[in-house]
Amino acid sequence: MSVNFGHPASWALGLGVLGGAIAGSVVPARTYAEELRHILGFILVFGPAIYVLISRQRARWEAKHPYVRFVVFTLTMVVASVVLIGLVVLVFDGTGAVVRGAGFLAGLGAFAVTAWMTFFGGAERLWREFLDRTDTEW
Repeated sequence: MSVNFGHPASWALGLGVLGGAIAGSVVPARTYAEELRHILGFILVFGPAIYVLISRQRARWEAKHPYVRFVVFTLTMVVASVVLIGLVVLVFDGTGAVVRGAGFLAGLGAFAVTAWMTFFGGAERLWREFLDRTDTEW
């Protein structure tokens, strides 16, 4: 008997809001309203993308417990957002329009890394590499 962990739409909504909040709050903003626009913009991009990814990668999504995928998504999104958007802020040094635009693109890049880790086997590949390099039996 298969356990139903919810429709892809519910996961897309939850992960889209979470990912949008993470990336949107890291991108530099001059005002709270601008930060809210960043967050909402990311949610509008991430939510539908996650729905498509879960629907198309259903077998991979269900191969592991969805909560494991949730942890992989969350950890990867946090690390990738902070690293990529942080690099943009360091390189462009400031909070101008160029930094905000490049920060938004870096947020999309962070989502791409997160999608690869969560939906396309990146986490499994990284785990296998870790086990091989440390000569660990799992």
